[in-house]
Amino acid sequence: MELVRNTISRYVQFTEPQWQEVLSVWRERPFAKGEVITAAGDVEHWFSIVKEGTQRLFFEHDGNEACIGFSYGESWSGIFDSFVQQRPSRFVLQAVSPSILVSVRHDDLQRLYERIPAMERFGRLILEELVVGRATREIEQLTLSAQQRYDRLMARSPQLMQLVAQKDIASYLGMSPETLSRLRAKK
Repeated sequence: MELVRNTISRYVQFTEPQWQEVLSVWRERPFAKGEVITAAGDVEHWFSIVKEGTQRLFFEHDGNEACIGFSYGESWSGIFDSFVQQRPSRFVLQAVSPSILVSVRHDDLQRLYERIPAMERFGRLILEELVVGRATREIEQLTLSAQQRYDRLMARSPQLMQLVAQKDIASYLGMSPETLSRLRAKK
């Protein structure tokens, strides 16, 4: 549970008894490559930190999979709108590689919010981080050229090229796999 302690400590601090309570509700959940972690139509009950592996978030549209994000390397993972609202997801979360997520259930997190005020602050800070990240991505998708979107992704997360399929990266960037191939060849 060192991963959970290190991750949460970036946002808030707890007393040792509070840490024991917080850490007691997190669980490791393993997934095989290709396994669906949360399906479209299911309610997301887990908020997770990636311990191992890579996951992709996508939805199906007109017979194609539209990739909207990836999680890997100690980042947050889950379908956040479904988790927050406890409503059926429009998205699919799938393990791209064998994965281990360290996760807390929605109801356990709500109890922690009630019992430990700093935990509620943690939840607010995470939500703010996710909203800012989403807004930044939307602006980039609407205003940047294909080359600029590719360059920004490579500056932020160059390891993605080794972690996920080129077709998923192209989908995430809003371009065809052929366009992505041409952009990669220029570098």
